[in-house]
Amino acid sequence: MLIMAGTFGLWRAGLISNALFAAGVAAVVLVLLGGTTWLSGGFWAPYGAYSRFVSPIIGLVWVLVVSRVLLTRSPATRTGW
Repeated sequence: MLIMAGTFGLWRAGLISNALFAAGVAAVVLVLLGGTTWLSGGFWAPYGAYSRFVSPIIGLVWVLVVSRVLLTRSPATRTGW
């Protein structure tokens, strides 16, 4: 839910585009899939490869993408001082 909170907040503030917002929502859905218990063993198990490796990689990629977008923006300039 940290991904969703950040995505929604940045989108509402106008710092990310609608496409990046949609990518954030997709990342949340993919990470939440890791919490499902589809099988008792294997890839989709609660302790399986998806929840141990794929979900954290999706979260890390999202943090890197948003960090790059925010760091490449020019700083806001104040007017009227």
